[in-house]
Amino acid sequence: MSVVLSCEYQVDLPEELLKQKGIEVVHMYVSSGGKTYRDDEMPLQGFFDLARKEGKIGSTSAANFHDYETHFARLLEKYDEVIHLAISSRLSSCFSTASVAADGNPRIHVVDSLRASGGTAIQLLFAHDLLEQGRSAEEIVAELERRKGSMECSFQIDTLEFLARGGRCSKVTMFGANLLKIKPVIVCTAQGELKLGKLHRGKMRKVVPAYFDEILADKDIDKRRAIIEYSTLDEEGMALFEECKQRLIDFGFEEVVVGKCSPIAAYHAGPNIIGAQFYLGK
Repeated sequence: MSVVLSCEYQVDLPEELLKQKGIEVVHMYVSSGGKTYRDDEMPLQGFFDLARKEGKIGSTSAANFHDYETHFARLLEKYDEVIHLAISSRLSSCFSTASVAADGNPRIHVVDSLRASGGTAIQLLFAHDLLEQGRSAEEIVAELERRKGSMECSFQIDTLEFLARGGRCSKVTMFGANLLKIKPVIVCTAQGELKLGKLHRGKMRKVVPAYFDEILADKDIDKRRAIIEYSTLDEEGMALFEECKQRLIDFGFEEVVVGKCSPIAAYHAGPNIIGAQFYLGK
């Protein structure tokens, strides 16, 4: 039985890697400056520039029923079964829409990742490992369900500006945080929701290493693979990012995958994001 893996483009994995592993994607949408774009139609910096020009960010929207229906029909012409790993149902309607489009077809397995961005990606790559081992679709889905609650899925943000522009925090909170140079960590919980984690104070050069100190302190880290990702970074930020990547390698991860945030994942959190995702336990 041939099985194909599928996901929304918000997993933020490089397109070359997605093609190499035969992973199929469904695109979501960003509306900004009075226009609607597919989530791969403009570089992320372009969306940030539009948001600053407009004085507010636009909106993001899920793939629609027709998108999923067409996507699944195309895949089932080539494969016996589809495993679609969807962005958290607590953050998007993608899971429910994909489930409706699957219409109970036993050849289509829609899984709620309960994560976003790299948190979904780490599960997707795990599923690919199992697929290469010859595991059945049912076995892969069972393993995904078993492990999705035990994971580090977070990122360090630089500014609350874009969260405030999107109405996810007040301008008063943003002003106070900026005044005190407070930079929170954003965590995607095991329940699939985003919440504030540790509050760091200072410049990114100081707070990002502190963030990595915290996430690498767990004693039950699965070191087979980690994902490290960013949104947009200047030269100094990229140097810091490379240091963080090397830290994961030195920590003992067998594979470190670099991801670049898509607009869906980064639009509300802003530029200069650095985050990491990996499984806990086995």
